[in-house]
Amino acid sequence: MILEFSFNYLSSSLIYEKIILNTLGVFFLESKIIKSADNLFLYVKSDDSDELESFANRLSLELPHSIFLHNTDVKVVDEMPQESSALPLISKLPMAFCPKCLREVMDELNENYYNIFHECEVCGYSVEGEKKSYKDDFVNLAKSISDGLVAEVNTFYGKYFVGQLGKKCNEVDFDIISYDLATIAHYTNATNSEMAALGAIEKPFVKLKTNIKFKMDFEDVADELIRFKLSDDFVLHLLLHELHKLGINLIFITKEKLPSDVKFDLEEYEKELEPIEVVIGDNHIAIVRGEKGLPYQDLANSNDLIPHIGAFFSVIKEHSLFDKTVAGVNISKEYHNNILVYSKKFGTISYLSLWFKFDSIKDVFDSIISSNESGKKLVENFKNKFPEHYEAISVITFNEEEFNVYKLWGIVSIVLGYSKETNLFKAAKILEDSASSFLGTKGPRIDYKLKRVDSKVYLDPLMTIRTAMSFKLAQVDQLTLSYGVIESFVEFVSSQLDDIKEEMKSDAVVVTGSLLQNRHLFSKLSKEVSVNHKLYFNKELPIDGKNILYGGNELF
Repeated sequence: MILEFSFNYLSSSLIYEKIILNTLGVFFLESKIIKSADNLFLYVKSDDSDELESFANRLSLELPHSIFLHNTDVKVVDEMPQESSALPLISKLPMAFCPKCLREVMDELNENYYNIFHECEVCGYSVEGEKKSYKDDFVNLAKSISDGLVAEVNTFYGKYFVGQLGKKCNEVDFDIISYDLATIAHYTNATNSEMAALGAIEKPFVKLKTNIKFKMDFEDVADELIRFKLSDDFVLHLLLHELHKLGINLIFITKEKLPSDVKFDLEEYEKELEPIEVVIGDNHIAIVRGEKGLPYQDLANSNDLIPHIGAFFSVIKEHSLFDKTVAGVNISKEYHNNILVYSKKFGTISYLSLWFKFDSIKDVFDSIISSNESGKKLVENFKNKFPEHYEAISVITFNEEEFNVYKLWGIVSIVLGYSKETNLFKAAKILEDSASSFLGTKGPRIDYKLKRVDSKVYLDPLMTIRTAMSFKLAQVDQLTLSYGVIESFVEFVSSQLDDIKEEMKSDAVVVTGSLLQNRHLFSKLSKEVSVNHKLYFNKELPIDGKNILYGGNELF
């Protein structure tokens, strides 16, 4: 009998291949491994069906879930393939513990019980230390934290300050480490897809809305968007295990220095690594930032292309789309936003620019007034309804070299009175956070319209601002209206991509840029665009791609 195991695995890390080889070493089976693009195939053959069953069961225990794993299958086939793949040599990645090492470290009868330096050829950090049980150290550390102390802790990838949630983390930006997934489910609105990602071997951060209440500045704070994750090295895992026994299932973690009462430095990390943060939809996962557990991607071959072009082509390269007609949506917070179309036949063209320019809020109001009679009436009504607010924001000026969609949201946030900030980035973040806190399913329809200037087509920002003002006058609440601003933008993008497919017969859609880190935007885009298009994001690279430039001038 021959079994074929197949994995749609969008990573070059070789974690799965290594685990498969280790597991094969325990059995006497004829086998072959074939890697074809994003698909990994394993063939095993034996006349003993019980041995094949034992192998399959063992492999299912050894293989961890991964954020890069999309589909798996196993079936009986008639014959072994003739070819096989030679696996490339790769150095060990700094990776969270694998299932095998975790079982051994948590087993009281195993020689590696509570040994933080335990690792194998699949996982670990290649850090040397005395191989012994460190249980007493973790018992004492957990007791200190349960007493309300802050600990300075060396993990295998950096130094952090950790402690119980409360006033001591008031003055710093912090994340939350959870004992288990059940605790995260209890305190957040994480979706099933987000829960699956949190439990993956990469142990990513996921930004979630939480109902946790704790004291900050002597006021209860809840419903914040905070990054959550599970422990991703043995130091944090064993600490949380001991804290759990004391009734503590969540701790804060920060790199910002805090007055610490306890130092825990059993090991010296070789290199500081930033854990990855991901954003998740029902159909896709994208990396927001970070590097821990990711293979190095050598795409930075030149520095002669502007960042949004480089990010676009990094996705094309990762997914081997050079022979396709590809629509690209670049929606960075920092850079120029536009929609591109690439084809091997005609090169790269700019299909739509999302650029605009205003000098001040007064310039915005004056432009709306001069557009038509209804625009004039809208501004008059807005001024009469909110006279003090109107006068206060009319003096705000902008010193921006370039505007984009995120800065448009900043203008909307200021005009609607959501932000007292004159900085468009800070103002946009308030609108963005408001949208992320929205728990409904539908917001008001905000207009994103096009205008033609000479031979080029641009986004008309006035229509977006005007409709937002109209809903403000209609007393739509901040969370609902903020969500409508973002939701309507996704619907606008989806409509433009449908037009491109109709006009230019596009085969695929690539989306890049830091706007994707918005949870609602990414989820809706993943769902909406996937209905009519094959949608691609970077596989092992951050979504913004500002340091990733593809040196392929021949493509233009």
